[in-house]
Amino acid sequence: MNTALSKAFAATGNQLFRQLALSNMSFLIDKFSNNNSVRFSHTWKNGHAKYHAFLDDYSFLIDSLIQLHEITADKKWLLKSRVLSEFVIENFSEDESGYFFFTQSGQNDVILRKKEVYDGAVPSGNSIMAYNLHRLGIFFDKREWRLRAQQMTLSLGKAIINYPTSFGMWTCLLQEMIHSTNEIVILGDEFQTLLEEVLQTYIPNKVIMGSKESDFYYPLMAGKDSKGSTLIYLCKDFSCRQPISSTAALLEQIAWVSRAN
Repeated sequence: MNTALSKAFAATGNQLFRQLALSNMSFLIDKFSNNNSVRFSHTWKNGHAKYHAFLDDYSFLIDSLIQLHEITADKKWLLKSRVLSEFVIENFSEDESGYFFFTQSGQNDVILRKKEVYDGAVPSGNSIMAYNLHRLGIFFDKREWRLRAQQMTLSLGKAIINYPTSFGMWTCLLQEMIHSTNEIVILGDEFQTLLEEVLQTYIPNKVIMGSKESDFYYPLMAGKDSKGSTLIYLCKDFSCRQPISSTAALLEQIAWVSRAN
């Protein structure tokens, strides 16, 4: 639901959706985590959180944090998603396959730790987590995360091709890996205005960051300059084209790159 609110704001610019997403995320972190830690619970009722959170809980929460960062440009949500991803990798991984178990290690009330990869009405925790690793691998230039997402996806290659309706999210991720991800950075004093314009334009297969000035902690922003105005950088694999200053020019660049490929 939090992701839906972020997408609704991106499409409409209605501030109510963004504010509700922010309020809801604050509630989730405050009520479902143990003293604002990385350990979350599965349920909350009458002031009490209980039961260990499952892979799906963490995967969708990380996804919603990435989406919330996209519409707010507040990097604290991106940092939170990275910390939670590190927790999932440490506590849910099956080293042999690269996939993730549904339950975390050390959970004593589980007879058998299962793995789920099929995307039904609700996508699997593994496909969402692969998407998370792919995008966060770009945001933080963590090659091992991108490679793991790639390995998870390619391991299902024949199944995805033969039964795409059962692997919807995996299919989308495979297409994005083939065509590459649009890396969009908006820098300058008026970045928020341009950010909202870009968000209201449908651009698939993208990650996006916005800020008043460059930040060397984030590889996508490192070494970029707004040059006294607000500029948009379109990059792929950290290789950037000439910066432009409008959404229309950005779409032209994306179209040109797509035709060239």
